[in-house]
Amino acid sequence: MRRQFHLLPHLGPAVLSTLSFIFLGASTVAAQTSSLQVVGFNVESGDASPTTLVNQISPIDGVDLWGFSEVDSASWADMFETAAEAGEAGDPNFETILGSTGGRDRLAIIYNADRFELRETQELNDINPGGRVRSPLVVRLYDQETEQEFWFMVNHLYRSRAEARHQQATQLNAWAQEQTLPIVAVGDYNFDWDIPSNGVDRDQGFDNLIAGDVFEWIEPTNILKTHCSRRFNSILDFVFLANQPETWQATSEILFPEDSYCPDDRLQSDHRPVAASIQFGPDDDDLKEQLLQRIEQIEQELEEMRQLINEKL
Repeated sequence: MRRQFHLLPHLGPAVLSTLSFIFLGASTVAAQTSSLQVVGFNVESGDASPTTLVNQISPIDGVDLWGFSEVDSASWADMFETAAEAGEAGDPNFETILGSTGGRDRLAIIYNADRFELRETQELNDINPGGRVRSPLVVRLYDQETEQEFWFMVNHLYRSRAEARHQQATQLNAWAQEQTLPIVAVGDYNFDWDIPSNGVDRDQGFDNLIAGDVFEWIEPTNILKTHCSRRFNSILDFVFLANQPETWQATSEILFPEDSYCPDDRLQSDHRPVAASIQFGPDDDDLKEQLLQRIEQIEQELEEMRQLINEKL
């Protein structure tokens, strides 16, 4: 053992550099990840000022995907798109997909078009009982950074009819089971996850949606009500994942947690936005390929190091 330590100073910087490159490089293969930042926000059409909403949206930087509910009009959506772009590094271009259902309570998705390629848009009209509310708005996106393809969805489920809401949740669960791609779902689900009981009291729709572990709730790190209700102390707004690879890691946070945010006024929304950060890791096949390539590189580098050692000693 003593002789091995004595050899190292004589190997020279070239050999030591090669050693460092081999072992540091090998350790970073599995650590290569990219993050996805999403926000869901019910902007309360009819009882909020779009200017105030823009002033709230603009400072929230680093968001790749926005899912809005209760969007009053196309002009509101245009304002939110401009707000989403404001202050973002690199001056990215964002694009808007505005739902066609819900009257003045429409759904909208605003996404970073420099990062994502839009491959498909759907409105799931069969998950809109009687066509009276909003059809789930879904886009299939290709992430050019990670080569990951996935669905992004925004929902606003029935509030006034519990039976219809429960039916929608069951249908969303069934739809997700038919998909092969990961799903990121944001929105106002009206599930009334009761905070004082730590969710023991909650709407049946929550259980219908997650049945069979199809959807997974990204539980916020800060549990507080997302709706400025004087009657309920509950969470209505959620971020869910489905079909996600095991390598994905996600966290969530309820924004604007200050007590002063509620009660709302006629300028701001009566809902708090919910943000989530999703870390993409390589899937098993990609990781296997990366590791095999790295092993091949290490073998070549070890042979070069062997030759260097023989020349030096």
